[in-house]
Amino acid sequence: MSLEFKIPVQTRSRDRVELILKTARELIGEKGIDAVSMREIAQTAGIQIGSLYQYFPGKSVLLLTIMNQYYDLLYDETKRILDPVRTTAELEVAAEIAFKKFITIFQKDPALANLWAGARAIPELVSEDNRDTYRNAELIVKTTLRCLPILKESEVRPFALYFSHTIGMVIRFVREIEVDHGKAVMKESLEILKLRLREFEKLAKQKSKQKKKGN
Repeated sequence: MSLEFKIPVQTRSRDRVELILKTARELIGEKGIDAVSMREIAQTAGIQIGSLYQYFPGKSVLLLTIMNQYYDLLYDETKRILDPVRTTAELEVAAEIAFKKFITIFQKDPALANLWAGARAIPELVSEDNRDTYRNAELIVKTTLRCLPILKESEVRPFALYFSHTIGMVIRFVREIEVDHGKAVMKESLEILKLRLREFEKLAKQKSKQKKKGN
């Protein structure tokens, strides 16, 4: 079964799809992925089960569509925050802003945490989750190279992938534990980022000196 979802052309159909997605998000936020069935989504949305399957032939397609909406939202926010960054000091500030922004998003929408946690348990969605990790990692790579242009992509990408993948888990964890503990975990994550940036700065200086000697 293909997981590709095509947005309907007709306004009535688009409205129905939005109703389905909204209903699914609310139910998943309340109960979690496994506890919500396609039939319950259809009944709650007030539509026939056949109509639901007409738009979403399987639960994985529905979940992927919802997750892609979240992926795009978080990507757009990350890009908006990182685009103005030109120095590593600015990157540190931007990272803290992004952390706080994403925690707020998770807190306001309980479906996101449930979906993100459940996505790793559904084989069909793992590849999409990894694709999103790579997409966000590219933003980190481009931003770091904008700050330290002498570095190579291959030198930055491993950390960018690591940080892009783990940050989602950190943010979900911060949301689930005591506030003081959450703040401490977030602070520690930012310290790890700062330490890595310091290492990138050292590497950039070393390469700059080598380049001057070569000239």
